[in-house]
Parts: sequence; structure tokens; C-alpha cells
Amino acid sequence: MNKSLARRMLLVSAAALAVSGSAAPTFAADLPEVAGLFTGSVTQGSWDVGGYQAFEKMAKKYNFKPSHVEGASYEKAPALLRQLASRGVKMIICHSSGYAAAIQEVAPDFPNTQFVLYSYADSSHGLKNYTAWSVNWDEYGYVVGALGAGASKTHHIAIVAAEPIPSAKRSIEFMIKGAKSVDPKIQVDTVFTGSFTDVAKAKEITTGLIARGADFVIPSADAADAGIQQAADQETAMTMGEYTDEGAKFPNAIVSSTMLNYTMAYDQIGKMFTDHTLGDKVVPLDLAGKAWTLSTPFKHVDKAVETKTLAVIDAIATKKIDVEK
Repeated sequence: MNKSLARRMLLVSAAALAVSGSAAPTFAADLPEVAGLFTGSVTQGSWDVGGYQAFEKMAKKYNFKPSHVEGASYEKAPALLRQLASRGVKMIICHSSGYAAAIQEVAPDFPNTQFVLYSYADSSHGLKNYTAWSVNWDEYGYVVGALGAGASKTHHIAIVAAEPIPSAKRSIEFMIKGAKSVDPKIQVDTVFTGSFTDVAKAKEITTGLIARGADFVIPSADAADAGIQQAADQETAMTMGEYTDEGAKFPNAIVSSTMLNYTMAYDQIGKMFTDHTLGDKVVPLDLAGKAWTLSTPFKHVDKAVETKTLAVIDAIATKKIDVEK
């Protein structure tokens, strides 16, 4: 590589990467550098915030040199992955199922870099340097749908999502299935906003859905969830928090929050990287493995709704309910 090209790549990487902390920390030269790719802000919302916090904990515990890119679009992901791997980053963690195609494209060209995906993947495609931590979005969706249907008094709920990425499509399919397991005649409206960050659009769409009769709205739009939750709060409807406990944000509307066990998953990633056991595998994250739960106590609903929803979680975890059937 000529000096001019190398300098341009270095400048692009320096502009794209946000190193954790207000000032760049000093690391020993021999510490392995690990990087994280996040679709949105690591200080706003819940999906990327929770993932980034777990990423930082992992780096500190296992003595890694961390860096990260926030606002990393799926379209730019292949170029970003190549930049990071070219400069010697040893492990790159991509915090969304939407990065799967980019990993599959880039990983074969950089066998000395481990590529990790957190969210959903059905295969590692035989790549020795690709490992996925895959949330069982089928279980997740089924439980969330059951919660929404149990809480609804109008027998009409709605799902507002951002983009039809693999994890979203899986979870929405099973949200509908879980809702109908509780109320076979329930109406379920589904809308994709096209954006993980457009709070105003998510709020406008949600307001319209509530006006048409939906009294429980399931958010699935990451940072744009705030618009969904605001609309529910203002229109006296019900909603929920995603991925972390968001009950305090909109206490008049949020019934419960899903809480992903990010720390557990990222600790597994750090340990397997240290032990040199990453590569060509999919690690399942399900209810049996305590990969996530719901915050309690539920609000704005009868106690029976909480009891029945938690019973569904227990039945799935103990294999008394198979959501695939």
C-alpha cells in the first residue's frame, strides 16, 4: 500500500471511530484492540446503549483496547469493517443483525480478525472467524405479543418497527403468534417507519394507530421508540420498554420492559476471544439460558396479566411451550 493511500485510510478511520471516554486513554502496545459497530448513538435509546455498556465492561475485564463506531449504517458497514480489520483490530463486534451481510462479505478477506455479531443469525456460514450470539427472537416476540394481547382492552394492538431486518421480521412474526395464543380474534396492526432514529415519524404513526383503536403499542424501533412511547403516554394508551428497564421514562404508559442480559453475552464473547474458541458457531440466547426477562411489577394492568405473562416465560424456558409449533 502506498503512503498516500495509507494516510487517507488512517484519516478516514480516525474520523469514524469514537474511542470511549472524553479523552483517549493510554494502552500498552501489546493489548489486543477490539471494536464495536453500533447503528445509532451509544448514549441515547436502549438497544445500543445497553450493548455499548456491556462492550465497555467486557473490554475492561479482559484487558482489551476498545474503540467503537456509532451511527454505522448497514450500507457503510463493509467499508468500516475493512478499515478496522486492515489496521489490525483483532475482534469486531457488530451490534445488530443488519450487519450480517457485511460480515459474510468481509470476513473471508481477513482471517486474522474475529468477527462477532450480536442479535440474530441462523448460520456462521462455515467461516472460521465469524461467531454470532443469536437472541431467540421467536421466544421474545411470542412473549411480547402475549403481553400486549393480555393487556389490551380493545382487542386491538399495534407493532411499530423501524426496518425489516432479520431480527425484526422474526420477532414480529412471533409477536402476532403470541398475541393470538392469548386472544385468537385480536387485531394486530404492523407498520415499519423506515428509520431507527426518526422519533417524530414514529410518534405520528403511533398516534394514528391509537386513533384507529389500538390501545397497546409494541415498540420495535430502537432510538425511535421514544416517539412511540410519547404517543402512548399522551393518548392514554399502553406501551412497553425495550431491551432495558425504561419504566421511569414514561410511567403513565409503560406496562413493563424487556431486559436483555447484554452483560452475560458480552462476557461470553470476551472469554471465548481470550480462550481462542471463537469461530464458525452460533451461540443461542434464549429464555432457558436467562438471556432476557421482563421488568416487574407490571403497571396499568390487572395483576393477572403479569401472572399469566410470567407463566408464559416460565413455560417456554422449561419447554412446556414450544413457540415454533
